[in-house]
Amino acid sequence: MVFLGAYIPYRLISAQMHEKLLNPALLPPLLQAIRSATFPDNALAPPRVPPTSDEVVQIKRECAKAIVRAVPQAVRACYFATEDEERIVEDVDATLALFGDQYINKHLVIAIVELVVVRLFPELAEESAAL
Repeated sequence: MVFLGAYIPYRLISAQMHEKLLNPALLPPLLQAIRSATFPDNALAPPRVPPTSDEVVQIKRECAKAIVRAVPQAVRACYFATEDEERIVEDVDATLALFGDQYINKHLVIAIVELVVVRLFPELAEESAAL
């Protein structure tokens, strides 16, 4: 007996992708809109202005506050062992400071790319394990 339960959603998703996303009537205008948004007047956008050091500190602080607000109160109390939100923001800010290190960022990006490649091509993981 052949079970086709997993095969049917794949065919449905594939059909929807070909019908909605890869439709020859819709794809060129979509690509043109993306190009116009990315390159206005067929020119590169002006380079971004890097933030000042004060702005960097403010951006990091806002990021830490957003992370703390996203964590539920019960988890905050358990994980940080305090109710003081300012102390929690300082702890999160100190943890985020780790991502300021170029060496750590390089290895993090390499690990993420390696994970994606291994998920897409599992035979590469088997070959690297054999070496």
